[in-house]
Amino acid sequence: MKKLTTIKINNPIFFITPNPIYAIGLEKAVQNYFVICSQKADVVSYFKENNVTVLCLDNNEIKNAGKILMNKKVIEYIKEKSKNQKANIISFKPSPMIQKICDDNEFNYLGNSWKLSRDLEDKIKFIKIAEKLKIPNAESGVIKLDENKCSLDFSKKNKFVIQLPRGFSGNATFLIKSKTDFAEILKKYKNRKAKLSKYLEGETYTINACVTKNKILVSQPIFQITGLSAYNKNKFGTCGNDYVYPKKLKKEQRKKIFDYTKKVGDYIKSLNYKGIFGLDFVVGDNKREEAELPIGSSASGSINLIEINPRIIGSMSLFTKLQIQNKEVPFLLSHILEFMSFKSREQACLFSTCDELKFFNASQLILRNTRNNPIKITKSLKSGIYEIKKNRLVFKGEAYCSNRRLNKTEFLIQCSLKGRVVSPDIEYANVQVNYGIMESEKEFKSCFEKKIKIILENIKYSISKI
Repeated sequence: MKKLTTIKINNPIFFITPNPIYAIGLEKAVQNYFVICSQKADVVSYFKENNVTVLCLDNNEIKNAGKILMNKKVIEYIKEKSKNQKANIISFKPSPMIQKICDDNEFNYLGNSWKLSRDLEDKIKFIKIAEKLKIPNAESGVIKLDENKCSLDFSKKNKFVIQLPRGFSGNATFLIKSKTDFAEILKKYKNRKAKLSKYLEGETYTINACVTKNKILVSQPIFQITGLSAYNKNKFGTCGNDYVYPKKLKKEQRKKIFDYTKKVGDYIKSLNYKGIFGLDFVVGDNKREEAELPIGSSASGSINLIEINPRIIGSMSLFTKLQIQNKEVPFLLSHILEFMSFKSREQACLFSTCDELKFFNASQLILRNTRNNPIKITKSLKSGIYEIKKNRLVFKGEAYCSNRRLNKTEFLIQCSLKGRVVSPDIEYANVQVNYGIMESEKEFKSCFEKKIKIILENIKYSISKI
């Protein structure tokens, strides 16, 4: 296969995202790659050094791709750079607004219809999909959150999970351990429909996958770091990923996850879905006997499919870089080509990747605003490579993506600029390393625990009045 740097896409691709760090990935792999963002960040200089043209609106108030795209300046910019060629638009999540703007301006949106994505993402509708495909999906049902008609049995120390149809970073998923917990949800989300499941004891793994014309591309399982309140206030909120930790899974467990993913991929392909999607699984604890598990928990070693994310995944930037370093065709590139009508030798070889992908030596911890109010960054860190010497953070050089040259003492930090206002649940920084950071499901390795403590001491913020 030719090097990815030789791939030529004549029609321009415009990556639309509030935070430009999410657009890192394919900037060295394809030509005619543009980034349009709303937030100012030092990653912009990295793009310029790599001959990627960036339009930054420098407007922290614009917080989603749809609002960026509706900006008159952005529309004019896209048309100018396209030079009478078909403009291709990519964003993390499709929306009615994005689809309408693309239709009105004859742009080609590199994604599925918002309605198809919304239906697949709906956690209530997903119950029927799992049942149809005969994939374990916990013991689930649909309820209406009516204070006068809803009741749950907590007499046997049962725990439950309630999920609203859609959410972000775990903010629509709630652990219910008592009548008090349940009463709060009933009051806050009165008369809304929700998915009710018995709580599953186990570890959460995510899968990146891509529906292409020739096959369903499937990644190795990736451990999803969740439930660490210092980094995400939501009980089931994502805090990052450890690509090494899943090596502990048994071969038959990995195969079963692969088979389930393939089955879901084939099903959504039959609905005309194309490109990237993600699946979340809960895997029961291999070390515990089934008889020891609480009522409502998963059996030892069992695998349950929890939800589907029918869109480009938030960690796709790091995943894309890791695939390129591993000389694999990035899923993101395969995704783009599925929505573009051109043929070339390069396209023909894009689907020659092997089914058994290698594990990556990498981890990422995401630092989010865990407050209920916006915060303002008052002390930032320049994005780049760091290490710790004598309990002090030492800057070693500019960098905006992880690479194989990092040693065990070094790490990459991507951080929002001083003055940025960050909404609740939104990322303000992340830390990337070239090794596994998790000792257990909820515990960092001691070497990383020390690093992250010092990093947090060097990033300051205040509660914003905005």
